[in-house]
Amino acid sequence: MAEAALTHDAFGRTSDSSDLLFLDIDGVLHPVGVDYSFSSRFFSHLPRLEALLREFESVDVVISSDWRLAESIEQLQQYFSDDIRHRIIGATPQIDPNLVVRYRRQLEIQTWLDGNGRSDAEWVALDDWPSNFEAGFTRLVLTDPKRAFDQDSFQELRSHFLRFAAGR
Repeated sequence: MAEAALTHDAFGRTSDSSDLLFLDIDGVLHPVGVDYSFSSRFFSHLPRLEALLREFESVDVVISSDWRLAESIEQLQQYFSDDIRHRIIGATPQIDPNLVVRYRRQLEIQTWLDGNGRSDAEWVALDDWPSNFEAGFTRLVLTDPKRAFDQDSFQELRSHFLRFAAGR
């Protein structure tokens, strides 16, 4: 796998040049309403996402799902295949749930980008909740929560990754 180039910004912080996928889980990696403890549909779309990540090795993953509030990054990494889990590099911060904000997930992503010196990174969000983003937000691949990460959203996400690769 090609390693992302490490750089230092004006403040001496280390950042890398990898592209980023901000990943939701419910309604993306499996349809909503799945009985997680007994269903074969639990994480049923993860193999499709991992195949795409294997094709685009420059893309790292940041968990933006509410799962980040209940499980550590190390626990979340365990859902992924051995060759992918090291690319799960973090999770977005939680904005105070008592604070009324518009486009909460989009704001959490921007907060992560700013806090990690990655404001200029190429990135896309894969999510099933449109109200968490501005209408028409171009960095969002929206899944249908009942179909999750289907072939249509796969192709849309792949087109973002191809754009990232073309910009390198």
